[in-house]
Amino acid sequence: MALSTEDQFNLEVLKLLLHVAWVDGAVDQAEANMLLSLGRSWTVPELALQKLMEAVKAGRRPSEPNWDLLRERADDALQAARALVLADGKVQKEEIALLKNLQAALMNG
Repeated sequence: MALSTEDQFNLEVLKLLLHVAWVDGAVDQAEANMLLSLGRSWTVPELALQKLMEAVKAGRRPSEPNWDLLRERADDALQAARALVLADGKVQKEEIALLKNLQAALMNG
């Protein structure tokens, strides 16, 4: 079954968020669980979510998101990335730099 446009966008946002979570070189179990729950709340099909999480479970860097698709709704994608960075109440220098790079990539192409 093909993903709807909204499901595809949400899946790409999840890939983006995995990259944000990966800023320290790994996605811990709490981050992975949170992103999995988020995907389920967005009704992204379970099979697509499980495939996305395979690399994370294996300790590999997540696959690149579809930047062109994310640019179509750059504000939504950036809002999700900022929320993830702020979720633990601590913002690291690396996270600030990553958000600046994401904004440049999404807004300027």
